[in-house]
Amino acid sequence: MVSGRRGDSRGMDLSKPLATGLAVSRTLFGASYLLRPQQARSNWIGRAARKPGAQVMIRSQGVRDVALGAGALAAVARGDGTELRRWMIGHTVADLADLVVTWAARDDLPTRRARLAMGVAAVSTIVGGVAAATARPSGRTSAHAGA
Repeated sequence: MVSGRRGDSRGMDLSKPLATGLAVSRTLFGASYLLRPQQARSNWIGRAARKPGAQVMIRSQGVRDVALGAGALAAVARGDGTELRRWMIGHTVADLADLVVTWAARDDLPTRRARLAMGVAAVSTIVGGVAAATARPSGRTSAHAGA
């Protein structure tokens, strides 16, 4: 909410809806890769997803995404803006890494799938970055802060 008081520049907190949407999406996506790694064939890496070694890496990415999503959702539920910022930075770094490594391998991936994956990673990087930048400190102290 925007306050009418002079000097109060608080605007709408974008971090919570952005983080919630990104975290739910990431958790579902990660769970699907964890349970059905061959699904990466149709939406990212093509036939390589059938190989056992690729399925190990796909499942590992699935676990990463479930953990990132669950952590961010927990931070939203607790209303802890500082923790949420940390989780959103993690999301942003992971998505940027996905974008960069897909771009680097784009000539060896199915063209349409690589473009789609890069587009999704780019949008997710932006959403996570905006959520991190707009997350408001909660004023709570962490148990690790020595308090």
